[in-house]
Amino acid sequence: MFFETNALVLKATKSVNNDIFLTLFTEKGGKLEAVANGAKSPKSSLAACAKPFVFGQFVLNTKSKVMKIDSVDIQESHFRITDDLESLAYGNYFLELCHLTTYPAVIDRVHYRLIVELIDLLIQKNTPYALLRAAYLVKLTKLTGHAPTLIPTCAACGMPNEIYQFSIQEGGLVCKSCSKKVHTITLNQSFVQVIQFMLEKDIQVLVKTKIHPNYLTKIIAIFEAYLEYHLDLKPIKSRNFLESLF
Repeated sequence: MFFETNALVLKATKSVNNDIFLTLFTEKGGKLEAVANGAKSPKSSLAACAKPFVFGQFVLNTKSKVMKIDSVDIQESHFRITDDLESLAYGNYFLELCHLTTYPAVIDRVHYRLIVELIDLLIQKNTPYALLRAAYLVKLTKLTGHAPTLIPTCAACGMPNEIYQFSIQEGGLVCKSCSKKVHTITLNQSFVQVIQFMLEKDIQVLVKTKIHPNYLTKIIAIFEAYLEYHLDLKPIKSRNFLESLF
């Protein structure tokens, strides 16, 4: 039986033989594992597709226990990402974060479209990489069902709340009373509005928006910690490489 779907290669793992195992984020099947037989050989018809960032239409043979890639129509290799150290660092970060926050064979077309857009944006000129990173982290809270409570109601006790104390543990803004019981981060109204804007707006709108670098730095720090806490994420290995560039 054959299964045809558009997909983005998240990860490529070489085997002891001539094969390469791929982690694909697919439009129709979610995150899937498949093997590209013989792809380590430059003469293989699958060699060009067996690399991270490749996007195309994959035909998967589902007869065996491990799916095999039958053929690929590459629509975008994104080879220019690997030509620049900064775009490569951000690209690796986005792919790893996508891999860490998705489950095998769970269809999520919203997340699929978002990561495809993010990778496409990396090869465009003057792309605000830090803004993409902040926006992806914020949107991941919503995609994974852990969007923070940013309304005038305490995330801990449910009482009316008019202060801007953010608790990662409680999942949003907490009132004065509850803020004494947990670690909080002091925000202001403008900062909260920026987070809400990122949650709601399309990524194509966000990349055209000017947001102060200090806001982006703080959002990245808060929401990496937020996702790690609520999703119990493994350490993001690519973060060290990314942050070593600055």
